[in-house]
Amino acid sequence: MPRKNIIRSSESPYHICSRSNHKIWFAVELSKVWELSLESLVIANQKAPIHLHAFVLMSNHYHLVIDTPDANVDKFMYEFNKNFSLRLRVASGMINRMLGGRYKWTLVKDKSYYYQILKYVYLNPIKAGLVRDARQYPYSTLHLETIGKKFPIPCRPYTDVFAEKFINWVHQCHSQEQVDSIKKGLLRGEFKYTGTRQQQLPPQFDFF
Repeated sequence: MPRKNIIRSSESPYHICSRSNHKIWFAVELSKVWELSLESLVIANQKAPIHLHAFVLMSNHYHLVIDTPDANVDKFMYEFNKNFSLRLRVASGMINRMLGGRYKWTLVKDKSYYYQILKYVYLNPIKAGLVRDARQYPYSTLHLETIGKKFPIPCRPYTDVFAEKFINWVHQCHSQEQVDSIKKGLLRGEFKYTGTRQQQLPPQFDFF
């Protein structure tokens, strides 16, 4: 599949995903990988400032939801993945590439789709059987917000978002059709939901 032409926007958020090389994680504890990812986010944000909406680190990939005030998502991602890969290589002692190809991105213009993607990101640890409550997964912005720990780069104000009713909605897992449709939509330059069933909309928190 040919590489999508980058769409640079300062108006809408992006969902971004990147996987480890061959989908196999590194000889480094995930807690250390999390630490290195946060360091890399700080460096990248200094060179290409963003607003962070969500970040979830899994065993062989990560999910980011960000917006770029200067319409330079490619510059931010270059800096983040470059620094992240370098730190992982040093920590693991490996000489091969750390990340498996280019990151995947999708621009999300519709608010209801945005909430579904946010939910999809936070459900990853539950789908993987790692936790029963998304707030318990330690390598996510949701967990840090829950325990009252400040993220090292600017985040969207989540005061209302993490109300109990939002958490309850997040834990209402997507149907398989919804999951499949979201995955297909995330392959596009601009997200589009292709499912046949009407998705239940979340509470209308306004931080888009």
